Amino acid sequence: MAYHALDVIGDPQRRRILELLGGHERTVRELTDALPISQPAVSQHLKVLHGAGLVTRRPEGARNVYAVDLDGLGQVRAWVDAFWDGVLDAFVAHADGPRS
Repeated sequence: MAYHALDVIGDPQRRRILELLGGHERTVRELTDALPISQPAVSQHLKVLHGAGLVTRRPEGARNVYAVDLDGLGQVRAWVDAFWDGVLDAFVAHADGPRS
């Protein structure tokens, strides 16, 4: 199932998971130990994050290791950056405008 990345990161627990994964790969157990939610809840959040293309999953023995998917996160950043282009253009126009 595919999820829209911006909808997915609206959840505070999912944002926290992304923050935890930002430094390095982690297992579900490591994430569960760092969060105030149950292992099944962490697994469900990871499933949604993975479906949105925001995390990668690779098997390592009997467990899965998760990491931030920089390509997926880059798409979110590109969407946000599009707003900044307009803001920066307006700032430059204002700064270059007539001085009174």
